[in-house]
Amino acid sequence: MDWAREMTDSDENRLSLMEWLKCCQRVGRFPRLAEIPAQVIEHVRNELGLPERIGMTDVAERTGRNHKALVRALLGLDGDQAAARKLAEQAIRQAAKTKDHPADLINVALEELAKNSCEFPAFSTLDDLAAQVRTEVNGAIFTLAYRRMGFDDHARMLAMPEVDPTTGCSGHDRAKKSAPRATVTKLRQQWDHLAWLDGMAGASDAWLKGCPLPRSPISRPRRGRWTLCKRMNTMHNKARELLETIRAE
Repeated sequence: MDWAREMTDSDENRLSLMEWLKCCQRVGRFPRLAEIPAQVIEHVRNELGLPERIGMTDVAERTGRNHKALVRALLGLDGDQAAARKLAEQAIRQAAKTKDHPADLINVALEELAKNSCEFPAFSTLDDLAAQVRTEVNGAIFTLAYRRMGFDDHARMLAMPEVDPTTGCSGHDRAKKSAPRATVTKLRQQWDHLAWLDGMAGASDAWLKGCPLPRSPISRPRRGRWTLCKRMNTMHNKARELLETIRAE
């Protein structure tokens, strides 16, 4: 409050300066005046003890720019938006090699910008940047894998979307099938399913060699063991319950 009073010469300017300070502290950037909710302006005005007639619309554009410069100096922010976009792009491009969800890429960019005390670009800018870089990185990986695939590999992949008239499912649907409940019969079925997946993938390790792709928490070879462990745990619990029943009798 004292800082704002020292830096301004009118109630309107004091309200303007404090609004930009609070917005920047909260969202890391200066939104457009129309984007600031009326409730936020009212809250800051009440905290400053100003009458309701005091607003920000009468503050000159040049004065508003000066207020933003004062806020940047106070918070130690770098307002160079071109440098911020370049830094965000570098962070997103690196993260896109192992992350795919746009929200994850934007979060990585925001963390990097915050670490370097940069004023955040608009969300739409980061969203567009994440979409652009994600497309470029994924496109490069897809192109590399396609070039490494043979004729038979191409044929298998192109046949994946075709629907089997008997089962009503495509190869793509079958590949997405998750592990069933842990029973002896379904365990055998799961092993057969994994063998089919390995056959469809062919030399996928060679296609993606050198590509820093994201890793699944449970790899395919471990899924079968995980299903077996679940089954053994179920059998153990049932045996323990039966033993307790026998002892009770």
